[in-house]
Amino acid sequence: MIVKTIRTKIILTFGLLFGLSATASFWSVYNFYALGTTVATILRENYLSVLAAENMVKSLEGQDNALLVESQGQEETVSGSFAENKELFNYWYDQAFRTMPEGLGQSLRDSMQIVRNHYSAVTDSMRGMNSQGAFVQAKNYYYESVRPVSEELRSLCFQLFEYNQTAMYNLESKTHSIANQSAYAMMLASIIALGLGVVVTVWLTKVLIKPAEALTERVRQIGAGQLDLKIDVLSDDEIGALSREFNKMTERLLRFEQMNIDKIISEKRKSETIVDSISDGIIVTDAQMRILHVNNIVAEVYGFIDTEAIGNPVSAMIRDERVMSLIRSASQENGAASKPGAQELTAPLHYLQVDTDTKQIFFRPKVTQVFDSSGKLNAVVTILQDVTQFKELDRMKSDFIATLSHEFRTPLTSINMSVDILNQELLGPLNDRQKELISSTKEDAQRLTKLARELLQLSKLESGKQHFKNEELDVRALVDSTLKPLQIQFQEKSVVLRSSVSGTLPHLVADEQQLSWVITNLITNALKYTHAGGSVEVRVKQQQNNMLFEVEDTGQGIAPENLQRIFDKFVQVKGAFVATPGSVGLGLAIAKEIVEAYGGKIWVESVLGKGSTFSFLLPLQLVPTTTTT
Repeated sequence: MIVKTIRTKIILTFGLLFGLSATASFWSVYNFYALGTTVATILRENYLSVLAAENMVKSLEGQDNALLVESQGQEETVSGSFAENKELFNYWYDQAFRTMPEGLGQSLRDSMQIVRNHYSAVTDSMRGMNSQGAFVQAKNYYYESVRPVSEELRSLCFQLFEYNQTAMYNLESKTHSIANQSAYAMMLASIIALGLGVVVTVWLTKVLIKPAEALTERVRQIGAGQLDLKIDVLSDDEIGALSREFNKMTERLLRFEQMNIDKIISEKRKSETIVDSISDGIIVTDAQMRILHVNNIVAEVYGFIDTEAIGNPVSAMIRDERVMSLIRSASQENGAASKPGAQELTAPLHYLQVDTDTKQIFFRPKVTQVFDSSGKLNAVVTILQDVTQFKELDRMKSDFIATLSHEFRTPLTSINMSVDILNQELLGPLNDRQKELISSTKEDAQRLTKLARELLQLSKLESGKQHFKNEELDVRALVDSTLKPLQIQFQEKSVVLRSSVSGTLPHLVADEQQLSWVITNLITNALKYTHAGGSVEVRVKQQQNNMLFEVEDTGQGIAPENLQRIFDKFVQVKGAFVATPGSVGLGLAIAKEIVEAYGGKIWVESVLGKGSTFSFLLPLQLVPTTTTT
């Protein structure tokens, strides 16, 4: 019979191996069962007798000791001890001969029975003397009559012990013989299985592995683009069928490639035209940071011809380290995708300012990685979105807010002065209703003054016109001076204010007034959202080359959906029990601008219902971008 299919070949081969393994396994199990049965017989027939002989000797000694102690007048305690030992002796006597086969040790059994009865008689006589108070006669009777019988009975127990030991030794040879048979049988079965395994492996290598390797090599060549190759059909099994089908597939692929080259080229040119027409800058690079495509916008900004850049390293054409760092970072994250396709990365730069000969341009960078089906990085697409128009609008807005805030200050100053004059009753007395109106007006004027001051400060920070002093600050003294004027507010609300500043900290170069304002703002915000009985703690410590400030409260916390926008302008997160009339949500935005001016960062961590921790990190070596000394 000719076997044509791989399945049948494998089934027959492994069926033979399985049959051999099963036979060897059953034979081994049988031998191990016989070995176990023999060992169990030894334990059942002899071990219990050995244990019984040992315990009979112990209980016999217990009876002798009890009789001696009883002869001294301790009747109640010793009497019970003698009875217990006698009962134990009788129990182990029955156990010793219960498992012993009939006919074996019969003479020993008879002798022990006679001596046991004799011992029982003499011990009863001695106990009778003890019960009558004849302790001296009982003690003499023990050494004359009881002790010799006890020694004879003990000797018979030792003979029983030796008899069973001899029987166990005689069974050892039988057990050893069965174990050797099992070992030889398993060794023979293993050798046969190993030999057949080698034969089967060689046969499978010849009929399966070598044709599969030849097929794999030819498929690899075809996959490399040699579509005109054919695979040799060497058998009628599945590999042969696969070879025939693969030859048909390569023929169809060759025809398909010849038909679609022109179409692919046309689509490529269409895609390049679309990319070139986009108003944003686009740079496409491979995993080795070579330029695959770049549009006219990038070429004009960085001063090269787009067609000459194809195939060159991106560093040779774009000498902007900010753009290079984005592309380099994305190119180093190779194989990060779990599935093929595009994966957008978060760019560390919000805006990218580029100055040309004629104008100033602002780009918002976006980086996207493109992975193939194996998860390997195929390309990096860097889009420089032109946001110059929006940046200009933002500048105009900031200028408008600055102008508006400045114009507010003069009339607000006049209003505050007029309200103070009226409140001091310099122009005449006021009734209670008038005083309430004056007080309300004063509060509204103060809130408007605070709003105008914050708007003006924010506009200066955003436009880069805010000046910072470079002062060497003692951080501990800064925290103490900042917290001191806030103690009264915390005492009025019954909230504990604590500070924890690490031991020896280096001096921090910063503007004392601006840094104190940031800390004060975070502390007062924490006070607003903390119930009476809660606490606010300010912590400062060094973290490598940075100074870390933390303000932790036990307040109501911030919902997760608000954590990302808490530092945006005009954003407030209010609780049901907090009322902050006149506040428009500029404090945290100003704090963020001040911290980032020093190259630092600010963030918040919060658990709703348990509290929040506002943190900001300032470099020890850097100074703000706009400073004055």
